[in-house]
Amino acid sequence: MMTYLLLMSTVLVGALLGRWLRKSSKLSIKFLLIFSGAYLLGIGVFHLLPEVYEEHSHHYGLMIMAGFFTQLLLEGMSKGLEHGHSHSELFQNKGLPMGVMLGLFLHALIESIPIGSHMNDLSRDALFWGLIVHKLPVSIILYNMLCEFSGKWYIVGLWLLSFALMAPLGVIIGDFFPLFAEHSAEMTAFVFGIFLHISTTILFEGNQSHRFNFLKYGVILLALGIAWLSVSH
Repeated sequence: MMTYLLLMSTVLVGALLGRWLRKSSKLSIKFLLIFSGAYLLGIGVFHLLPEVYEEHSHHYGLMIMAGFFTQLLLEGMSKGLEHGHSHSELFQNKGLPMGVMLGLFLHALIESIPIGSHMNDLSRDALFWGLIVHKLPVSIILYNMLCEFSGKWYIVGLWLLSFALMAPLGVIIGDFFPLFAEHSAEMTAFVFGIFLHISTTILFEGNQSHRFNFLKYGVILLALGIAWLSVSH
């Protein structure tokens, strides 16, 4: 139950932060995205990948690539909202872009399935906290975009609640269907592929000027350090 509550409450925290940051500089959201991207990459490499390859099999590599390119397809629907692309113009006077919302909801659902599919405890915790860190900036951006679509709090709240329910639903699906328990390593590899796409996209897009930014690299090293320390303990 605590897993479900924490996954859902992250969206609420993101919405509150989005309300607070709405009229401020976007710089803080940018660095939060960079932190989340580096953290996802860290837990993927330090936690998920070693678990997947405990039993050596080349088909796990195929699942990683399948996750990577599945995220590429989902990104085509969501317009990159899950890694920080804000498209407020899509929400202004044109109705709610259902393709964007569907892509985002599917992404949130799929990436949480391994949490319920009997991973080992260390990797499960790593993935759980990775999702928490990842969902926070996404929720901020989604909140701001929904406010562009509607000034009515109950409409914004309804969509945020629907988004918040996707991760718990994914956990329930992973736990309820034996197929996911039997192929836990494959699902973990698949989600690692999704994380690999998101994290590298965030980090590469954050360096379009090709200049060395001490603050950015400090944020990246901090995120990787936290991810690494969570392996050691």
